[in-house]
Amino acid sequence: MSNEKNGESRRDFLKKGAAGVATLMAGFGMKGQKVGAENLDAGKKAILMDQSLCVECQSCRLACQRENDFPITAQSIKFKSIETGSYPDVEYNSTRWSCFHCNDAPCIDSCPVDALERQEGEMNVTDIEACIGCGACLNDCPYDVPEIIEGKMYKCNGCVHLIEDGENPACVSTCPTYAVEFGNQEEMAELGAERVEELEADGKEAYLYGLEAQDGLGLFLILRTAPEDFELV
Repeated sequence: MSNEKNGESRRDFLKKGAAGVATLMAGFGMKGQKVGAENLDAGKKAILMDQSLCVECQSCRLACQRENDFPITAQSIKFKSIETGSYPDVEYNSTRWSCFHCNDAPCIDSCPVDALERQEGEMNVTDIEACIGCGACLNDCPYDVPEIIEGKMYKCNGCVHLIEDGENPACVSTCPTYAVEFGNQEEMAELGAERVEELEADGKEAYLYGLEAQDGLGLFLILRTAPEDFELV
């Protein structure tokens, strides 16, 4: 899906503005890596997060919290940051850390009250009312994403209520640098691969994560350092 802003589509902006913004935010990278796609689902939607464009303004987190009426202490979208290298050659990198909407989602299988299920676009959604806050999902989540707050579990639900109306998740619509995209899983995988190629052609290190983990994810990450640096496997 694409929105228009000042007569220019999100995708066009990403392509045209990539060089300038990426140079500013990504620093100088080294040789990148491509990952093969084996688990794409024609019926699944996916969010694509481009960390080479992200400025960590937190707009996505606030939009998610507001759109879904989550408690003020709930952080359904977080950012995990690391430093690599050694002084004086140290690089700072970060990545979005939220529900990855796994195809193979242990949280759904472990919930004793069936408070987790796949809904529109095969996004993994929490039924807050049904949740008893037992923490089984947190124990089984390979990414330690769920938060238990006041006896309930909160996480990114993909804004399925907006998807059902043909709209983008709140994080996508609010990002000022167009670092977040949304669409069919296959389309987002292709867009992510194209973006990695662009960054590599510009001499920067880039990786696309999410095609193979947990039998395919509903959140793809374009990273500026190896996934293993974030303990992503």
